[in-house]
Amino acid sequence: MEMVLRRWITTLMLCALMVFGVTFSLAPPQAQADTVNDMGKQLEKVYDQLVLDPNGENDVISVEAKLANLSRDPNSGPWPDVFAILLTDQVITRLGGEVAAKDKIIDFVCDLADVQYSSKPGHLRKSMEEFKEQQASTITALFGNDVTIDYLYNYLLAAKGEVPNVISYDVAGLIALTSGDYGQIRTAMERWTRDALTKAASGQYSLFRDKLGDIGWSMDKLFDARDVLSAEVDPGYAGEIALMKAFVRSETHFLKDGKEWDKVINLKAGDTIPLKLSVLGFSQAGYVLHWTVDDADVATVDDSTKTLTGIAKGKTTLRAYISNPDTDWVYQGTVHVTGGGNSAH
Repeated sequence: MEMVLRRWITTLMLCALMVFGVTFSLAPPQAQADTVNDMGKQLEKVYDQLVLDPNGENDVISVEAKLANLSRDPNSGPWPDVFAILLTDQVITRLGGEVAAKDKIIDFVCDLADVQYSSKPGHLRKSMEEFKEQQASTITALFGNDVTIDYLYNYLLAAKGEVPNVISYDVAGLIALTSGDYGQIRTAMERWTRDALTKAASGQYSLFRDKLGDIGWSMDKLFDARDVLSAEVDPGYAGEIALMKAFVRSETHFLKDGKEWDKVINLKAGDTIPLKLSVLGFSQAGYVLHWTVDDADVATVDDSTKTLTGIAKGKTTLRAYISNPDTDWVYQGTVHVTGGGNSAH
């Protein structure tokens, strides 16, 4: 059970890696088009899931509006606190003086947040392209030409591999995280993500750590600056949590005969099949989630044995969830029950 819970929380935590990786690593002007396009396609799957959560989508849209109206006056809003973190002597020198550095940091952080809090695929791609074009000179001034998008992408994959090594073995704490309290999950994920990124930067990918250090930055400072802005435009982190849920859902698949199955689940009345789920490649996720169907006259689930049984001809929605099927579902799919039989299809 301990390993199952650790891996499940690992899945949730990868959302934080996604947010950090997409927004920060899109910056280098020498990024290869194929890599950016691949990342864009993967992220569009997240927004396909976001539209299935109207409340979450509205939370992200609300953050977008606040970002659009956020003052860029260096002396107001969150900026003095952001400068306290990011406006180092090295940054001032590389960006052409204190006044210019402040303006460029504001533009950089706002454009970064605009990518993170995109509510539609079209907005996401537009924000990504604008970020690359508008921030190319700032990125080059800060980091030079050594840190490419492919380098950063591989670095993030290495950080992903470090995730299991940094998660606590406190089973009670992990069980609490599966309660559906996404605020608590977000806090734990951020801490673990920082540790995973730091560990990954201690070996093969030390160049990125060194580049940050050269300008007086660190992984912790990047997260701290992001949190300052989030507190201003996304108090309570509702928008970020909505995107986190959408990411988890985009990487969740029903398993049929051991293979990912994203089509209608066909079942004959009277037949029973196991409820299995893959979340980001973790095939045991279905055992730590709860299951339900919308119409028990069509099909039923046994949550104790994790099985689905066809009852009568018709269609119904099947959901896997953490604690509330309406708000924290992880998977939903259609079950189609046909005439009676003795085998599942």
